[in-house]
Amino acid sequence: MHQQDDTDTLVRLAREYYVSGFAKGESFYGKPGSIIASTEGNYAIDILGNKLFDTESCASASYLGFGLPEVMDALKSEMARIPSTTPLFVPTGPILRLAEKIASLSPGDLKYSIFGCNGTDATEGAIKIARQYWKACGKGGKYKILHRIPGDYHGMSLGMSSASGHTFRRAPYEPLMGGFVSFNAPNCYRCPYEKTYPECRLLCARDLERVIQFEDPDTIACVITECTNTGLGIVPPPEGYMKAIRETCTRYGILLVVDEVITGIAKSGAWFESEKRGIVPDIICLGKSISAGCGALAVTHMTEEIGQVIVKTESMHHGFTYGGLAYLAAAGLAGLEYVEKHGLVKRAQEIGTITGTRLRSFASQSSIVGDVRINGAIQGIELVRDKNTKERFDDPAAVTSLINEVGREHGVLLTCQFPHYGNTITMYLPLTSTDSELSMVCDAIEDAVRRVEERYA
Repeated sequence: MHQQDDTDTLVRLAREYYVSGFAKGESFYGKPGSIIASTEGNYAIDILGNKLFDTESCASASYLGFGLPEVMDALKSEMARIPSTTPLFVPTGPILRLAEKIASLSPGDLKYSIFGCNGTDATEGAIKIARQYWKACGKGGKYKILHRIPGDYHGMSLGMSSASGHTFRRAPYEPLMGGFVSFNAPNCYRCPYEKTYPECRLLCARDLERVIQFEDPDTIACVITECTNTGLGIVPPPEGYMKAIRETCTRYGILLVVDEVITGIAKSGAWFESEKRGIVPDIICLGKSISAGCGALAVTHMTEEIGQVIVKTESMHHGFTYGGLAYLAAAGLAGLEYVEKHGLVKRAQEIGTITGTRLRSFASQSSIVGDVRINGAIQGIELVRDKNTKERFDDPAAVTSLINEVGREHGVLLTCQFPHYGNTITMYLPLTSTDSELSMVCDAIEDAVRRVEERYA
């Protein structure tokens, strides 16, 4: 009886005192997975006693699951030495070693790092670095930021809301900051130009040049983009797209910032998705999994040339009281070592092959699976009411609710992350997922899709 009393109390407290930053209302609480009590491996255990496999690994942060002994030992050991931030916010050994490790793994001449608390810190830091770099180079007129719409998500601050590809994350906070200019994101399944790849000759990439010319390249500091558009429902770029973007930025003297807060650190089947796409950005933004999911740590990682310019100014002001905690860096280093030791970059590729093969086969037999998009362990399954017309469901929220419900019946957390753009089941599968767990996830998806088909198609 005591346990039930405690459960009822927590549900009441959530409904009465808590405001979700991720748009969950009062009715959400009390459902399976709505309040978490503990974690174990790749599973979350809620206050109702449900053990649920987390297909999104906490939005890709817990990419090695929860409580990995090697990671926890490193975290606890360093926390015993330095449990908080440092006097004057100077660096610690683990932070410096993590900076070196990131530089050894990242592509090309990327080398210097500045540490913050979360992905928003990393992306906003990249914007500040880009503007300060051009000022230091005597080109202070280069201040504009080009970003993609729809979908691309770069964080929650007012600045990053201004660079957001989500209308629902922009509209409540307008007027937004000036100097942010949008261009179309690629989406071969729903091409904004109504073209077909490869006959389109990458019009989506070529159109960036039109925007640059109109805005005047002498006023543009950087382009910020993801490779795979995670905020649109896991939409990888068409072959050659990122190389074309890189070439255009280079030709016009514009810095390229790639947001790998979600896709970085092995999950795409490469240490960095930029490397997988054959490019070297000027700045890469990291977060979430860089601490192995143990806490708020993020990195803005830049080329040696940019880093040296910024260091010489001795006036970089992008620091946070708890930015770059030693124990989180130690956990992150342990996570990177675990990935190397256990071959998890290759495992991400295997995860993509295992689930992709099964889900694509299922899609060929389903009347509502419109598109299956696989980028290693990062995956999206887009559901549509009509595969021929790609028509979306009339009530995407209801479809999402049913998918959530069926997933939990199978012991799996499934979600359509952004019903504003239809119904795409998004997954950032833990790299520690076993074959049997992947089979369980696919079982849940197939059952959920069949139930949606029966009720709403």
